[in-house]
Amino acid sequence: MASEHNRLRKKWQDYSGKNAGKAESNFYDAFKAVFEDTEYQIRAKPKEFSNIYVSVQLSEPEMSQIYTPQEPITKHGVYLDYAIDNTRTGKTIYVEVKRQDGWVEGGKRSDGRGNAHERSCKFFTPGLLEILTGV
Repeated sequence: MASEHNRLRKKWQDYSGKNAGKAESNFYDAFKAVFEDTEYQIRAKPKEFSNIYVSVQLSEPEMSQIYTPQEPITKHGVYLDYAIDNTRTGKTIYVEVKRQDGWVEGGKRSDGRGNAHERSCKFFTPGLLEILTGV
């Protein structure tokens, strides 16, 4: 397929991105309404983990094997969709909204497509679990 044809074709990313944004907005609107006049609050795009990789100390052999840009990296981390804070206890739950595009209601499991489950697995790696849960 020629480059100009590829640019003009319908792409799943266009459809998926629009629907993902809508799902995130719906999630936020619903919880903001439910939390009104409670000890809970929802925050969009929490920044707590936006620099978790900046201060990681690597050994010289590790550093020699990876690309190191001329300018120092000042922002490198994990960007979650929402944080739900309990203002009474001070505890926070972090939320990443994922869609599984292609699901057909009433259809077979094989009708579903997408990789939301794969994208969300990164949050269950040992290193991120330790940082995200503080344990």
